Amino acid sequence: MSCSVFHWLTVDSADFKVGVTSLAKLLQIPSHPDHLLLLKTISIVIKERLSSGAIEKAKVKQAKATSQGSKPSSVSIPLSKVTLGFSTDDEGTAEAAKILRLLHIHDLRELQDAVNQAIVAVQQITANPKTDTKLGKVGR
Repeated sequence: MSCSVFHWLTVDSADFKVGVTSLAKLLQIPSHPDHLLLLKTISIVIKERLSSGAIEKAKVKQAKATSQGSKPSSVSIPLSKVTLGFSTDDEGTAEAAKILRLLHIHDLRELQDAVNQAIVAVQQITANPKTDTKLGKVGR
């Protein structure tokens, strides 16, 4: 006889749907009409952001940022203080555009950081102040 811990659980019950919705709100995941898809999203978020490895990685990143004297990587700014740069008639569209703009800026910042790291790595190899006079020629 196979006994499952979840044998009493029915995924179409109202209590289950309310539980999934409240868990999504707790994790700040947008609501979705399909509660099973929402549950799958919750599972992915928990695996990616709340696993012991992800938490340890975040702690190391935070400690590194603190030791270098830089600000934390995450700063809360009210969306109302972000300028859109163009006008829309719909407030929802304007807020969505602000969010997309902030996400794009974040991606550009990560790209710039990667480019800067590549430049530093190349400079460590090529910017050697010692000169090899055997390779140089003066005149013809």
